[in-house]
Amino acid sequence: MDGHDAFPRSSPHSDTSWQVAVALQDMKFSAAHFVAFEGFREPLHGHNYTVGARIGSKRPQADGYVVDFGDLKKVIRGICKEMDQRTLLPAKSDVLCFCEDSSSDKLEIQCQGGVRMVLPRQDCILLPIVHTTAEELAEYIASEVISRIGGFLQKRGCEWLEVQVSERPGQGAAHMTSLRPERLAVPVSLKRHVPRPCMVPVSSMDDPVDEVLRELPRASSASSASSEVQFVPSPNRRPLKLSKNFQRPAGSAHPLAEEAFRQLLSTLGPEESSRPELYKTPYRAAKAFMEMTAGSSIKDPLEAVGDAVFEVEGAHDLVAVRDIPFHSLCEHHLLPFSGTAHIAYFPDGRVLGLSKFARLLQVFARRLQLQERLTHQFVDAVFELLSPKAVAVSLEATHACMSHRGASVPSSTRTIALRGPQKDDPALKEQLLLGVGRGGAVAARL
Repeated sequence: MDGHDAFPRSSPHSDTSWQVAVALQDMKFSAAHFVAFEGFREPLHGHNYTVGARIGSKRPQADGYVVDFGDLKKVIRGICKEMDQRTLLPAKSDVLCFCEDSSSDKLEIQCQGGVRMVLPRQDCILLPIVHTTAEELAEYIASEVISRIGGFLQKRGCEWLEVQVSERPGQGAAHMTSLRPERLAVPVSLKRHVPRPCMVPVSSMDDPVDEVLRELPRASSASSASSEVQFVPSPNRRPLKLSKNFQRPAGSAHPLAEEAFRQLLSTLGPEESSRPELYKTPYRAAKAFMEMTAGSSIKDPLEAVGDAVFEVEGAHDLVAVRDIPFHSLCEHHLLPFSGTAHIAYFPDGRVLGLSKFARLLQVFARRLQLQERLTHQFVDAVFELLSPKAVAVSLEATHACMSHRGASVPSSTRTIALRGPQKDDPALKEQLLLGVGRGGAVAARL
């Protein structure tokens, strides 16, 4: 294939005598990218990439093959197809941050030097690399090949894999990796780099997709020491939760979770689990699982309300916020439960912005939960934030583990919890319970 003749053909392991290689014209993809690191960012541009691969082994198997060419070609073509006609973005970049705008399906790329790029979300693919160079693309494709057929290659006695990526004829890079078991079982870290300022101003770039919306504040010395990335707040913009070490395109699916779902599907038998319709199911299921448990990664749930706690003179009368929807995941069966929450409280001069109740509830709900614990965590957080005279929280939910398995009986469960120094005052207690509603199955801690 063009551009691959310059790659060395020596074996990375002296004890492997057999090699197979694929480098065909249809193993290619066209994509846009830019490379950014501290002090530098190049304009967005594109390449017609070509991909090749080699595998080394000590000997062919009983069927005469080291590995069937078709198996290797199929997986590489699939990887190329996923990146074709996309903008390649490095999820592990130490100078870029990514925010998704739910209202417009746009992906905003932020650099702390004050530069922003806004791209259509569906045109982008987030890769678990630091830079979108040919070197790191070769490493990424090699890791994808291993994640998809590494076990199969291992069983056939394959010793190593080399992936070659060319940006144009005569210009490319190669990555070699061992297929031996001790090299495949590499633990995945969740730690991220902290973004550093990118010093190239947008005005110096001939880049039509750049948008200078406003100057972003530079990270302080305190935030620079943190492993968390600070995103510019917006009502419709939500930060993408990115893993430093391995983040799948277009979301937050983790490879360990994806592999676990793949193994789970294999229990259905080879015929059912190999259906083409299920090819991306492990990735989709892992992505959904990570989304539904995203609250587990938030160390301080109270930070979800920001500065929306207000001192209001004379605020002492009942406040009731009702019908807040929530969705959670049962920790016993990993099945969903969902419902609505109601909250009522008697403030003591301090109130919370109404929308923040929903945000705070979501932090606790988006994790493996019990409804009883969720109720108590929510009411405890509200009490800690506001120090009201009294507060009551009621959650009413339906549980899939009740309606879809076991007894298979549809029902709803209500839990109620009260907090505060005056929660036992008969007059206040009656108003609180009226505020959050009564009836249904109640598991209250009064």
